[in-house]
Amino acid sequence: MMKRYLLVLAIAFLTAACLNCYAQDKAADGLRHAFNIAKTDSARYAAADNLCSYYLETNRDSGLHYAETKLAIAKRNGQWFEEATTLVAKAHELIYLNQYPEALLCLQQAFQMADDPENRGKRTWHTTNKLPYWKQHDKVLADSHFGMGELLQSTGDNAQAIVHYKALGRYAESAGDKFEIGVSNINLAGIAEYSGKGDSAILLAKKAAVNFKQSGKNYMLGYTYVVVGYTYFYQKHDLKRALEYFHLAADADLKAGNLASLAGDYDAMVTYYLSLKQADSSLYYAKKDQALLHNTAKGIGNAYNELYKSYELKHQTDSAYKYMGLALAANNSSAAATTKSLVDFQKLSFKSQLRLQALEKEQEQTQSRVRTYALSSAIGVFMLLAIVFWRNNRQKQKANLLLSEQKEEIETQRDNLGQALQELKVTQTQLIQSEKMASLGELTAGIAHEIQNPLNFVNNFSEVSKELMDELREELGKGDTKEVDVISQDVIQNLEKIVHHGKRADAIVKGMLQHSQSGSGVKEPTNINALAEECMRLAYHGLRAKDKSFNAELITNLDETLPKMNVIPQDMVRVMLNLFNNAFYAVNQKVKTAGADYKAEVSLTISAENNHVIIKVKDNGIGISDAIKDKIMQPFFTTKPTGEGTGLGLSLTYDMVVKGHVGTIQVNSVEGEGSEFIIQLPNDKA
Repeated sequence: MMKRYLLVLAIAFLTAACLNCYAQDKAADGLRHAFNIAKTDSARYAAADNLCSYYLETNRDSGLHYAETKLAIAKRNGQWFEEATTLVAKAHELIYLNQYPEALLCLQQAFQMADDPENRGKRTWHTTNKLPYWKQHDKVLADSHFGMGELLQSTGDNAQAIVHYKALGRYAESAGDKFEIGVSNINLAGIAEYSGKGDSAILLAKKAAVNFKQSGKNYMLGYTYVVVGYTYFYQKHDLKRALEYFHLAADADLKAGNLASLAGDYDAMVTYYLSLKQADSSLYYAKKDQALLHNTAKGIGNAYNELYKSYELKHQTDSAYKYMGLALAANNSSAAATTKSLVDFQKLSFKSQLRLQALEKEQEQTQSRVRTYALSSAIGVFMLLAIVFWRNNRQKQKANLLLSEQKEEIETQRDNLGQALQELKVTQTQLIQSEKMASLGELTAGIAHEIQNPLNFVNNFSEVSKELMDELREELGKGDTKEVDVISQDVIQNLEKIVHHGKRADAIVKGMLQHSQSGSGVKEPTNINALAEECMRLAYHGLRAKDKSFNAELITNLDETLPKMNVIPQDMVRVMLNLFNNAFYAVNQKVKTAGADYKAEVSLTISAENNHVIIKVKDNGIGISDAIKDKIMQPFFTTKPTGEGTGLGLSLTYDMVVKGHVGTIQVNSVEGEGSEFIIQLPNDKA
C-alpha cells in the first residue's frame, strides 16, 4: 500500500513539473519576444531586466547573460542607477558560479557609483516608475551590502558578512522596505545556525518570515523554513520538528516556483533520511535534488554525493560507484581520471551487448544454411560473454576496493582530526593559564605598592609602642599608677592598629594567591563592592609602578545595601582586573596626546536593578572605533602594540561572565571620548 502511494505521488509530481516547465517556457518565450520587439533602449533594458530576474535563480548562465545585456544598455545611455543595480545582480550570479574575484570587482564598482557625488540627484529610467531619485543612493548601497555579505559568506568570512547584512538591515529600516529587512534577518539567521547559536537563528528566521509575508514577496519563505529546520536538526536534535519545517520549505518553494531554493529543501530532506538510514526516502529526494541542479555548477557535487551515499545504503554497489565518481569529478579535478574510466567502462559494456545482439540475430538467419558457421558464432558469443562477465566482475572488485579505501581514508582523517582537536584544547588551556599568569605579573607591582601602606603602619606603631613601654616601666618604678593606666591604654590602641593593618596586608597577599590559582570553579559568598574596589586600586597602582608620572581620578559609586553574592571569586577578580587594566591603559594613552586641560578619570558604579547586579567600569580615554567594536571579545584580537597584549583578556572576561556566571557584558564607546563596560549578573544572594 505504501509503495503504491509513493508511486502515485511520484507520478503527480512529475506531471506537475512538466506542466510547470511548459508554463515557464511559455513565459520565457513571451519575455524574449518583448525584448526582440522593443523599439527604444529603455524598453530593451526593461525587457532584459525581466529576463534576468526570470533566470536569476533557475539558470545562472542565462541570468548572467541578460545581466551583461542590460549592463551594456545602461552604460551606453549613462544610466548610473541601472548600471549599479545590474552590477549587483551580475555579482550574485558570479558568486553562485564560483567566480569570486569577478563578483568582488562588480560590487566594488557599485559602491563607487553610489558614493560618487556626481550621481546624487540624477534622474534615471528607474526614477519615473518605481523609486524617487533621492532614495536611489540608499537603494544601491543596500543592494551592494547584501551582495558583499553573500560574497564574504561564500568565502568563509562570516564575521564580515554579518557587518554587511546588518548594514543592509539599517538601510532597509530607514526605507521601510519589509522585504529587504527580511533578507537581512534570514541571512543573519543562516550564519547564526552555522555558528551553533540555535535560539538566535530561530528568532531571526521567524522575524524574516513575518517580514516576507508583510511585503507580499513569499519566494524567500522556503529558505526561511529550511534554516529553522536545520536549527532543530543540528542544534536542538528535534528530528520531528526539523522534518516539519523541511516540508514547509518545500511546499513554499513549490508554490513560489523558486527551484533553486527547492533544491536546498530536498538536500535537507536527504540529510534527514540519511541520518536515520532510510535508504528509499533519501534516494527519492536525492534524485529530485540532482534533477533540479543539472544545469547548476554549485551544489551538483553534493547532489551526486547524496546519491552515492543513498545507493551505498541500499547496497547497490554499481550505482554507488557511479555517483561517487561523478561527485569526485564535480568537487575535485584530481578525480576526473577516475570518472572517465568509469564512463569508458560503461560505454564498452553497452557496445559489447549490442555486438552480442547482432551476432545472435545473424546466427538465427544463417543457422539453416551453415551449421558449422552457426556453431563457431555461438562459441564466439560465449567467449565474448565470458570476457564481458570477467571484466564486469573485475570492475566490481575495483569499485569495492575503492570504496573500502575511501572509507579507510575517511576514518584515518577522522582520527587525525580528533587528535588535532585534543591538541588544540590542550594548547587553548595552556594559553589561558599563560594569560592568567601574565595578568598576575602585571598585578605584582600594584600589590607591592598597596601592601607597603599597612606595613609602614605596622612598623610605625610598633616603634611607638616600644617607646610607650619604656615610659610605662619608668612610671611603674615611680609608682605613678594613674600615668601607667594612660600609657597602657595608648599601647592597647597601637596594638589594635597593628592587628588591623596586619590583617589588611594578609588580605592583599591572600587575594594575590587566589588570583594565581586556577580556582575550584565553586561559587562563594562574596562582597562584590569590596572585591571590585580592591581590584580598581591594585590595577591603578600597578600602572603607576611602571609610570610614576601617571595620575588619574578614581571615582566610586557603590550600593552599600547590596548583600553578599554567590560568585566565583577568582574569576570575578580576573574580570575586574582586565576591565580596569584596559581602562587605565586607555586614559594613559590619551594623556600622551591630549592637552594640559585633560583630566584622566576612571569610575566604578555598582547597583541593583530588576534582580540583577549592574557593574559599570567607565573611562574617558581613547575609546573604541565602530570598525573593531564587534571584534574585541574575539580570542587573540588586540589593539595594543606587538608584545604588549595577548588578545585573550576580554575573551576570557566574556567567557567568565557569560558562561561562568550566566550574565551579560555590553560595550558602549565613542572613539576619542571614552568607553564603558556594563556587566549584568543575576542577583544570586548568598
